[in-house]
Amino acid sequence: MNSSSTALRGSVESALWTKERLDSWKEVASFFRREVRTVQLWEKSEGLPVRRQRHKKLGSVYAYRQELEAWWAARSAVEAPSAELEHRSVSCASGAQLPAAQLLSPAKSRCRLIAVPFEPVHSPLDKGPRRQIVERFAEGLKNDLVIELVQLHYRPIILPRRDPVFAAAPMVDLMRKIAREYEADLLLNGSIRYSGNQVRVSVQLIRASDILCLWSGRFDTALDSMLAAQAELAQRIACSLPQLERGEYPARENALAINRGVAFHACTMGFYYWQRRGRSALGKAISYFEDAIELEPGYADAYAGLADTYVSLSYNHLMPAMKAAEKARDAVEAALKLDRNSVKVRNALINMLMHCSWNLSAAEHECRELLDAGMHDVRTLQLYSSLMNLRGRHQEAINLALHAYRIEPESDLVNGQLSLAYFYAGDYGSALSYVLRTIHLEPQFLMGYALLGRTEAELGNWDEAIKAFQRGLGISSQCPFLKALLAYAYAGRGDASAARELLRELEEQSEDDCFPAYDVSAVHAILNQENEALQKINKAYSTRDMKTIFMPHDPRFTRLRDSPVFKQITLALSDEAESLSDVWG
Repeated sequence: MNSSSTALRGSVESALWTKERLDSWKEVASFFRREVRTVQLWEKSEGLPVRRQRHKKLGSVYAYRQELEAWWAARSAVEAPSAELEHRSVSCASGAQLPAAQLLSPAKSRCRLIAVPFEPVHSPLDKGPRRQIVERFAEGLKNDLVIELVQLHYRPIILPRRDPVFAAAPMVDLMRKIAREYEADLLLNGSIRYSGNQVRVSVQLIRASDILCLWSGRFDTALDSMLAAQAELAQRIACSLPQLERGEYPARENALAINRGVAFHACTMGFYYWQRRGRSALGKAISYFEDAIELEPGYADAYAGLADTYVSLSYNHLMPAMKAAEKARDAVEAALKLDRNSVKVRNALINMLMHCSWNLSAAEHECRELLDAGMHDVRTLQLYSSLMNLRGRHQEAINLALHAYRIEPESDLVNGQLSLAYFYAGDYGSALSYVLRTIHLEPQFLMGYALLGRTEAELGNWDEAIKAFQRGLGISSQCPFLKALLAYAYAGRGDASAARELLRELEEQSEDDCFPAYDVSAVHAILNQENEALQKINKAYSTRDMKTIFMPHDPRFTRLRDSPVFKQITLALSDEAESLSDVWG
């Protein structure tokens, strides 16, 4: 591979979403291979797009790679000769020459194109290593094809590696969804069939506006040398594409398009960190979602992500529940006004109705409406499964979680939801199996360790429960509710003094509005301190501790179910759950 190809590959890979943000002057300078002083001067004199995040004492700078690349391209265009490519030609692998006049000129190459991941067509009998080889070949082919498209002056959109857009859905609906979410003009997709060492790739170029196939082609190769085959095949496909142009964008529209691209990356990063939970991850999620909204004020999905993050902050006792509920409700209202048809927005509404409003009837109404309309994704199924747990309909919860598992079996969140469904159904063996798989898929998933410890506790494996909670505490930087869970495990093992010491620490360290009253009440319950347990349950209810809605089905409170106070709170929760006053139009 020559040096220009290597540089181009590096440029394309730099836009991958997991590395989109640079978090210091040093990283920005390294990106341009310049001194820090130089890029600071560029910011002052030439408008280098660097952002600032204010803290209580000090501030920090950060920048998005895509904005930096766009700025550099605009700066270079002013300095470079305008007719640089007029007489160039490109060689295809077949040896044919394409004159430069047939290429898209840089001034007119405004087509936004997505190279959709090529889909291998496997035989049901193929369970061996050849299946994995073809999967890797498909991924590498897509990456090499993106490089070729850049060389031909298309505008390929770089997708996240694990994009939720590609959930199971009818192909036409999937195409329309991709075109809408990424504002694409063209979609390049295909399938890969194989027999032994021979591979056949069928490719289609589709116009996003009406899903019309503009061009198709068929290409054969062998897997003898995978890297060479990927590069050669990508070049053949790219050189075979027809000439397509769009008119030039006005400068303002071009700037808006750049903003939308960066906003999409910021929003994707927000969802990535939100899924990890934990204090640091949720803080980053908030920052990314706010960036996305600043760049694109009409970005409904970013408001939805913001709402989900506020719910998680409260669930982890990192923000007072009532304050988080208010912020989540405001974010959902803004998102619904912008785009009620967005699945992420509707999911955020369901999440808010369940955990903030405790309005299970309204949440179930939303879930059913999404499923009936075919607008759901695996997140919808996860929420619906949790809702069925809260309703006491545990087999339905398991069925919904299994449906999500069939769609995304390698998702840590899907496996975690299936474990949770089995846990509340009392099938702790199945719950343990899936929560271990969850942690294997994502070793830093905080809620996985919480559920693992609770499952081991219900199985009577107190030492294993303590290990799981300690691991979660290490990941979460001493999250209060995990400390309460650890106290519960110590009490269950018979070490009451260790449990009481942890309770004392929680009383001293936790702010009153962030005190994990619900999980602390379980510690008092296992210590046979019924009055203290009921006091803490009442506090959890009065402060809107989000976990309180699980109280009627939580196995830790079996001993308290006959208490008048417990029955009174359960009845109050039931009344709120059946309320229809908050169904949002």
